[in-house]
Amino acid sequence: MNKKIYALFAFLVCAVIVFSSCAEDDDDTALMEWKAYNEKLFSDVAKGGEYRARASYSGNGDIYWKTSNTIKSQETRKTPEGTPHMTDTVVCRYTGWYYTLDGTKYIFDTTEDDANAQAGREFPMIAYDTNGNFTGVMDGWTTMLLAMAVNDEVEFCIPYNLGYGSAGNSPKIPGYTTLWFTMKLLEIKPSNPNE
Repeated sequence: MNKKIYALFAFLVCAVIVFSSCAEDDDDTALMEWKAYNEKLFSDVAKGGEYRARASYSGNGDIYWKTSNTIKSQETRKTPEGTPHMTDTVVCRYTGWYYTLDGTKYIFDTTEDDANAQAGREFPMIAYDTNGNFTGVMDGWTTMLLAMAVNDEVEFCIPYNLGYGSAGNSPKIPGYTTLWFTMKLLEIKPSNPNE
């Protein structure tokens, strides 16, 4: 009787191992399919001629951008001339999206649904949490913002390595996701008010 119980136990352990490795293979296959799909989307943008390349400030690749006029803002703010510095805080209105495998546009974040959309959202260009971890805006956003003046509006495409990378930003953005944004820079708040 004990031999039968041990044999049954050994069979169950083997079955769990086999099925869990199959599930991991399915996850890996789906992830590689998602990555390839997003790399193709970005490649199509890069080759399409509608967007202009801008080298990332970090030197880790390019983003692609074009002017836009989808965000309507009546407000003009008194703010420093020129473009933001890495130490500044910026106020923006934006919409961010990506495309699902079936081509559906999925909006994952926007200021345009806010009751106070005209006010925009404030972001420090560079910020760190209490543990010393970077919490500022992603490389692709920083690259675009450093080239924008107040009231400029752009649409831009960020490859995953200049966005949320292979880890993504759970739960809304899977790893290896190419991101699109429309963004309008409303205000630059210098870290040094004397600038």
